[in-house]
Amino acid sequence: MATRFTTKDDTLPGTFLDRAGVELQRAERYRVFVSLSVLDMAPVKRLVGDMQPDFADEILEMAKNDVRACDYVSFIDGHLALLFPETSRQEAEIPARRIAEMIRAFVHEKSGIASQEVIPVEIASYPDTAGARTMAAFLEDLANKSRN
Repeated sequence: MATRFTTKDDTLPGTFLDRAGVELQRAERYRVFVSLSVLDMAPVKRLVGDMQPDFADEILEMAKNDVRACDYVSFIDGHLALLFPETSRQEAEIPARRIAEMIRAFVHEKSGIASQEVIPVEIASYPDTAGARTMAAFLEDLANKSRN
């Protein structure tokens, strides 16, 4: 699936990964937090088959409406990516998990399929990586996925 980038203000130029790179540079320069959450949509694809573009668009719109105006949302190669400027890892975990649960409820509502399967959420933050991958490495992995 091609990268779709959306914000509350769609006049911002560039891709999601470009924006994430800019936010990471800003966080490094000003010593503020930035967090990136990625939801693996594979469980959703298994439940509903090949995700139709309109189905993905509805999920993207639902996520976009659930985050702050300064946050960014995009689909990147079967993953829903959420960028939270000036947000710590702990603060980013709350909306990421809430959106994962909203997606499960949405799938149940649209398809009639109830599932207890969890949508995996991975989070990277700057400066607190908490022993996990650095945010720069996370962005590099996402960029590689979007090129393949």
